[in-house]
Amino acid sequence: MEIGHGWPHLQQLLSRFSARLPRFCCFCHQKTNTAYDLCQFCRVHIPTISQCSGPKGPSTLCLRCGFNWPDNDNRQLCAHCVNHRTCILRIICPYRYDFPIDGLIHRLKYQEKLSTGRLLGSLLAEEVGNRINIDQLPDCLLPVPLSRARYRSRGFNHAAEIAKWCGRALGIESLPDMTMRRFDTESLVGLSRAERGLRIRGAFGCEESLGGRRVAIVDDVLTTGATAGELSTELLDSGVEEVQLWVLARTPGKLHDVKTG
Repeated sequence: MEIGHGWPHLQQLLSRFSARLPRFCCFCHQKTNTAYDLCQFCRVHIPTISQCSGPKGPSTLCLRCGFNWPDNDNRQLCAHCVNHRTCILRIICPYRYDFPIDGLIHRLKYQEKLSTGRLLGSLLAEEVGNRINIDQLPDCLLPVPLSRARYRSRGFNHAAEIAKWCGRALGIESLPDMTMRRFDTESLVGLSRAERGLRIRGAFGCEESLGGRRVAIVDDVLTTGATAGELSTELLDSGVEEVQLWVLARTPGKLHDVKTG
């Protein structure tokens, strides 16, 4: 076995072996015949952005501001947001931040269940494949970076885990080291859009080698869009050609209280 060819060959063998192993649903623990650790029965209970039915009937969640309107049409933005341009070219988000997707994200983020990143990344990749053509795919994926202190404390970046598996499914490289968080912004949970914007301002940096490339920011949850907006501004100022935002779930927002980018 030649030096330099052993590990890739072993990886290929391991991939073929793992593909033959049975998969079990992460919720009901029953064997599943899908490519994910999620059975078809449990999957239909994950709340999507546009729902045909629910406690209050059909509804759609605006990807930019989170406004929930009573209609399950194909629109991605509400009537207010559709007339306002932002620096983010496209937002792709398949789910609402509600049970059971919130539990999966929490499992990855706070319980160190890194295998959950494969499922979340694969679900995100599937939505991307359904939404855009191959010529609209970015050149690389950029997971939202953690501060050094947060990374040392947690030991991993949950957004990077999602981006890694999403990128593998789509054939796009994930570059977690091309962006950085200059300082720790502490937790943004519970803050308004204005408060988040002030705390996150100037927090990000990126490598100049990204100039001229098309990128997609990858994150787990979209709340006010302050983090994605600040990072996208830094990227565009550094010469990036276009920025998309790919995120797993969106929280509902107050009417016209939030904007992305």
